[in-house]
Amino acid sequence: MKALHLFNGVMLCLTATFAVTLGAVCVMYLVHLDELPRLRGEWHLVLQVTVLFTVLTAMSAAAFWAQWRHYAWRWPAEGALLLALAVGGWLLQRTLGGSP
Repeated sequence: MKALHLFNGVMLCLTATFAVTLGAVCVMYLVHLDELPRLRGEWHLVLQVTVLFTVLTAMSAAAFWAQWRHYAWRWPAEGALLLALAVGGWLLQRTLGGSP
């Protein structure tokens, strides 16, 4: 169980770091949206990726908390996290224009 708890903690830290960093990028885009017209085209992409990492942060936080406190719903939370990571990876690849 300690390895799974470590995995959940690492996922929580990584996704939270990306979410906060992309949130700061969103704020900077909002400030400079009128000054640089090309940012308007990229704004929706940055916002989508920020929302994706925010959702992944919430899912990993739920799995981390449930595993740490040994709640009965820890295994469904772990399954939901793994599913969210798979779907999130697929969405990132699709959104950022990677090959399918």
